[in-house]
Amino acid sequence: MLGKHVEVAMEDAASLAGKPDAARILHTATIIGQGASASQKKAYTIGFPKGKKQAQGMVIAIVDKGIQERYIVAPEGSVYYAPELSAALSVTEGKPSHRLMCLYEKSCGAVVFRQEGRDLRFLLVKNKNGRHWGFPKGHMEKGETEEQTAIREVREETGLHIEILSGFRETSLYRPFGRIKKQVVFFLAQSGQSRITLQRTEIDHFRWATFFEAVKLFRYDNDIRVLKAAEKWILQQSRDGEK
Repeated sequence: MLGKHVEVAMEDAASLAGKPDAARILHTATIIGQGASASQKKAYTIGFPKGKKQAQGMVIAIVDKGIQERYIVAPEGSVYYAPELSAALSVTEGKPSHRLMCLYEKSCGAVVFRQEGRDLRFLLVKNKNGRHWGFPKGHMEKGETEEQTAIREVREETGLHIEILSGFRETSLYRPFGRIKKQVVFFLAQSGQSRITLQRTEIDHFRWATFFEAVKLFRYDNDIRVLKAAEKWILQQSRDGEK
């Protein structure tokens, strides 16, 4: 159902009255005209104008409670990621026990580099279940900023404590699993240390690679594009500092 267009009938939102405010609140609704069973028709809506009794939208997430599923429907073109949907669910359901499957996924990471003589070295990692090299990154958690996610993921995966350099932010968009639409945000961070402590449950290998080594190792054009942008930014900052 992820990504499917549906029609929903809005239900009374009075049950939310008096609950703590959230940036975006879920309202109960029913999917109509889908030929599904009654339990499958239960839904939440988010982002629709107040006062609407019926609307068309897109299924952007599925709340799996084990026994039943409930869809989250938003206006077409609206983008919501797991952390904000989880926060909205917490307002609506208290502390729900659920698994959330989202149409839109967001990860954050960092292009970590260090100076080795006259060369730049970039930190590459290979995921345990992956077959390609990339930059350290991971999913955002509820309450985190993009920068906080990147710092945490680099620390967890490699043991490095980093500081984000201001002025660099690159995004990568792709579809890893059919309908799922993923955005990855990369920041830039310099490291004075080369010692790495891998998170063995997640990462198999690491490498401090030169720019040209990294280009050869990367499998995806998006990674090469981010690397080129990072090198260009670093060199430009270096030239500006010499003036």
